[in-house]
Amino acid sequence: MNSNDNENTNNSESAFLTSFISPSKKRPFLMPEVGNAYEIYQPVYDMDKSKLGNVLFAPPSQFIKSFSERHEWLHSITKNVIDETGKKNMPILQKAQEMYLEFLISFLSATAFNDAESQLKGSMHANKVRIQKFDASKRKGGKDWTYLGDTMVGNLRLHNIWNLLQDVSKNNIPGDYMETGVWRGGASVFARAILNTLGETDRVSYVCDSFAGLPPGDRALDAADKGWDDISFYLSVPDEIVATNFQKMGMLDSNVVFVKGFFNETMPPLSKHVDKMAVMRLDGDMYESTVDVLYHFYDKMSIGGYVIMDDWFGFPSRTAVEDFFKVHGISPAIIAIDSIAAYWKKTEEIQIQYWRYEQNKFKPDDVASKKE
Repeated sequence: MNSNDNENTNNSESAFLTSFISPSKKRPFLMPEVGNAYEIYQPVYDMDKSKLGNVLFAPPSQFIKSFSERHEWLHSITKNVIDETGKKNMPILQKAQEMYLEFLISFLSATAFNDAESQLKGSMHANKVRIQKFDASKRKGGKDWTYLGDTMVGNLRLHNIWNLLQDVSKNNIPGDYMETGVWRGGASVFARAILNTLGETDRVSYVCDSFAGLPPGDRALDAADKGWDDISFYLSVPDEIVATNFQKMGMLDSNVVFVKGFFNETMPPLSKHVDKMAVMRLDGDMYESTVDVLYHFYDKMSIGGYVIMDDWFGFPSRTAVEDFFKVHGISPAIIAIDSIAAYWKKTEEIQIQYWRYEQNKFKPDDVASKKE
């Protein structure tokens, strides 16, 4: 190798390193981080720009400015009309923010498309899934799978994210937002939009998923964990598509962090970088996916913060939570969101019994193995 080769190699290495540590790039911690079975990265910097597509929607500030102007004009022509909405004294800015977020709900959930939308009747087996005509009454409670939309959680659960993020903002509860199990990313996109309207963009949004469907359940932590990977044909969404969904809504910024891999691979390294969480939204369905998150992040949840369980009624994830409560001696009040999901508020600190995670002993009757 001659001196020119050395110089070219050094320049290449310098450019490579600069792409990660450049002062022009805002990173919550050094990224990208790549392990044997996981990646932590910021799509806005670390993903091929040609895969991200175009921004289709104006920034929230422009929407809200336009909607504020609409409300001001409407108020000027209806000020003598009797207002029976209960919103007469709501500030115009708040009305415009509400208008913007409700618009996003209709788009992300695909209710905006009316008869152009379809729905899937879900099943644990691909050959039993059916595409059907859209039924708006089912979409409200997230009882169907959207065809065109970016989230299947339903309107009630989207409003729950909105309410809880407003609460932690109003009460200055410190910490970030994390969703584990994001599908096409719509709920996380909506959470980012809420943080934007609240002026809370310094909070990081962690978007955690295998982007390859559900795990096979072969860790045998709970009998009900088997078979969930059979529906990965529809639940498996590549990270490029999820990043594109952030991009098209104008929500892909430096505080959107993707965490790629099954949760037993991603939660341990991610927990080393995160100080506080304000809202965690768990949507992993399975027992194992739930304990992976709780045992690495519940002690990072701020008092006054919230944990949302997308899969509460009739899912093995609920068993995981209830076992976690029992072994740690806590019993927070569980609040139903709809017929599927629930949430609770963290009101006390606990000492995580991490030995249970290390030994796969999550049940209340399990005892620690003797050290040899």
